[in-house]
This record gives sequence, C-alpha cells and structure tokens, in this order.
Amino acid sequence: MKKYIAVAKILFKAQIVYRFDVAMTAIATVGRVLFAWIMWGAVYAGRETIGGFTFQAMLSYYLVSSLLTSLEMSSGVSGEVSSRIRGGTFSQFMVIPSSPQLHFMAQNFGAAGYYAIFAVMATAISGLLFGVNLSLSPDIGALLCALAMVPLGLVFMVGYQFFFGVLAFKFQDIGFFWHLQGSIFALITGTIFPLSLLPGGVLAVLKFLPFTYVTYAPAMLITGQMGVHEGLWGLLILAIWTAGMMLTGRATYHRLRVKFDGVGI
Repeated sequence: MKKYIAVAKILFKAQIVYRFDVAMTAIATVGRVLFAWIMWGAVYAGRETIGGFTFQAMLSYYLVSSLLTSLEMSSGVSGEVSSRIRGGTFSQFMVIPSSPQLHFMAQNFGAAGYYAIFAVMATAISGLLFGVNLSLSPDIGALLCALAMVPLGLVFMVGYQFFFGVLAFKFQDIGFFWHLQGSIFALITGTIFPLSLLPGGVLAVLKFLPFTYVTYAPAMLITGQMGVHEGLWGLLILAIWTAGMMLTGRATYHRLRVKFDGVGI
C-alpha cells in the first residue's frame, strides 16, 4: 500500500506543473453553474417549481454536482492506458512489482486531490456570484451516505476506465468508443440535469446501474433531495458494481496481456 500512496503523492505534486489545466478545470466548474443559472433562470420564469425543484434547489444541485464532476478525472486513465499499450511503453508496468490497476488508481486520486483544492474554491466563488443559497440536508445519515458514495464512485469510474483502456490489447483503436462514452456518461451521471426529471421507468432502470451514484445521487443526498434509505440502496448497488468492475478489469488485464508479450515489445 505504501508504494501506491507514494505514487499518489508524486502525482499530487506533479500537478503544480500543469497550472493551466488546473485553472481551466476551476473555470469549467464556474461555467457549469453559470450555464445552469442562465438556462434554468429562463425555464423557471413564471414558475415556482419544476420536477419538485425550486430554482434555488436546482442551482444548489448544480453547484454540488459541478464540484463532484471536477473530482471525477478517470477519463484520462483509459486514454493513457490505451496509448501506452499502442506505443509499447506499457511494458514498464509489467516488470515492476505492483498492480497496474492500482497504480493508475493511485495516479488518478493523487491528481484529483490537487484539483479538488481549486474546485472547492471555484464552487464557493460560484455560489457567491450567482446567489446560491446552498442548504445542506438536515439528515446526518444522508450526508454520511454521500460522503461514502463519492470516493466509492470515483473508484468505480477508475476501475471501469482501466478495463476500457486494456481493451487496446485486443482492439487497435478504441478512440470512437472513448468519445462516445463521454457523452453518455455526462447524461447518465446527472451532470447535464438531475436524473429525477427523467421518466419514472427510465429512472427505475438507472437505479440498478452504478453511474447514477457517481454524481447525481451524492448531489441529491447533500442537498436534501434524497433520503438515507435511497442512499443506503445506492451504496449497496455501487459497492457490488465496484467490486465486480475491479475483478473484471484485473481478469481482463491478465487475460489480454499475453497479446502484448506476443508482439515482442
């Protein structure tokens, strides 16, 4: 475990070099709240509530979900893994005494830790700029569920992206699927709008999938739009999917890595 903590620390410090990327992430956080303020401000004209949300409740949701979205940086894992496999440099992870899956997870969490500092600052500034009266849930159980769900959701996403990346052992180019999944994830994680606005049948299906509990459910729990019972259900579903994805990614890597050895790299 010490070696993975060391990797996370190195990546945390390395982000100091990428100040522009950090600044753009902070600006994007403010931009998402600005988008919600403009769009929903027009939609709420003459209306008190939409789908059970007041205007302030909707802005609170976007404020929290924007922060959580800024912490979710796993998309870079699949890109780096696949490019290293195609470029032949992935071999370095095969000779060191560590798990590539946990190595990339440590990298992701280290970088996300640094970005989180500025994402929190950008979220606070957004709340002040757009007059968001953020009211946290009075239910301590719901808040605890959210605090447990956030890191578990990040682990799931890294595990999924690692699995997706190692498919490059078998498929020459996964670029198309990589771009396609980005748009889909923005929808089903609740980044674009709260999933509770979807038809009941669609939402019922999504409740059995892990992506709902990466951004949407924690944001709803924190802002008091979801109760502790739904939070506990989400934790159970997410834990099952996370364990399954970690095992699947590990098994896929060990099964397909022979193809990498076979080309003599």
